[in-house]
Amino acid sequence: MAIKQPLADRMRPTTLDEMAGQTHLLGAGKPLRQIIEGHVMISLLLWGPPGVGKSTLAYLMAQQLQLPFEKFNASIENKAQLQKLINAHPNDSFVLLLDEIHRLTKPVQDYLLPFLENGNVLLVGTTTENPIMSITPAIRSRCQIFEFQPLKADDIEKVVQRAATDLQVQLSHEEAHAIANSGNGDVRVALNMLDTLHAMHGEQINLAAIEDFARNQHLAYDKDATQHYDYLSAFQDSVEGSDTDAALYYMAVLLEAGDLDSVIRRIKDAAVLTIGLANPERVNQIINLANNAREIGLPRATSHLTMATILLCISRRSDSVRWTYARAQQDAMNNQQHPMPTYLRDSHYKGARELRGAGKMLDAFEQPNQIAKQQYLPTNLIGHHYYVPRDNPTERALYNSYQKIFHYIYDDLKGK
Repeated sequence: MAIKQPLADRMRPTTLDEMAGQTHLLGAGKPLRQIIEGHVMISLLLWGPPGVGKSTLAYLMAQQLQLPFEKFNASIENKAQLQKLINAHPNDSFVLLLDEIHRLTKPVQDYLLPFLENGNVLLVGTTTENPIMSITPAIRSRCQIFEFQPLKADDIEKVVQRAATDLQVQLSHEEAHAIANSGNGDVRVALNMLDTLHAMHGEQINLAAIEDFARNQHLAYDKDATQHYDYLSAFQDSVEGSDTDAALYYMAVLLEAGDLDSVIRRIKDAAVLTIGLANPERVNQIINLANNAREIGLPRATSHLTMATILLCISRRSDSVRWTYARAQQDAMNNQQHPMPTYLRDSHYKGARELRGAGKMLDAFEQPNQIAKQQYLPTNLIGHHYYVPRDNPTERALYNSYQKIFHYIYDDLKGK
């Protein structure tokens, strides 16, 4: 017996006008619509929650440009499989949908980059992670980045009604809205729910059946259901606010919905950004607990994540590492104005000194205290102290060492 095509696949949009939501990008005159309709040959990074149209847009882009379409998943496929896709199009360009691009390994990335440069591959990378944090600069610099937003229930309801017509099912506004709301911002979830309800009840789908099914699937069918990413935000904000009970509640909502990966990522991220240098040992404890939770999996991982969340909320905290980088970043953006000392240049190859002025520097391990009293910073940045501690015992001690080392290196160099 032939397998029936899933409803979500049958309802995949065939035009930009059929896309649900994303009007900030795909509305008339908006940037992503202009790129696609203007046949602009540029690679894209699309990020946002699942089921909001990122992959669909790649299909539509290939259709609009009249180019072949290929698909690669960075989390489950390897370099050999990517080579096979590229070798299938030796003389023409094609659109490559690269799902889970934040999981792209370095060997695959290194192989892919030349094909992005020569235009053979028109990349549409999709990810649920912020590409500024999760995608390497080599890929980012070759793409335009667009953020997809969670879909509103009203947007999904239109798709649900179109799908109901395809199934020859009559749904009231209230019934369609309940199914749309249960998708929690993911049109695929809503359509899969409708498909299952149709298989169970035929044309006799009613509100009671929808609510009962949603309840058993741990889905939010209430009209005021909060979007999944709102819970992630609430979890992170509660951790930063040191409200242990609130953080545990929002974490439990996320875990009961099965989103182990997002909770682990947020906990590991918060450990560094929220506790940071105020308690580095605690940071390591929390990250180890989160890593163990991934290995163990649900439901037993809930104990590890509960412990990690409690430690996050009650620990001394500092965001100094975040602002330290921000200060260094400001100078780094103007790096051409801050030339490094010549002896720091790469000198491992023959003729480096003659070609580029690279010179020999002091070996720190041959100096007293294993610290060389020589200039490392560009001259016009000496005295720019990027690290500014928060007021806690650990950072006061760290900052004291930081200042002592700076003065040890540079005080004797003044006036030279």
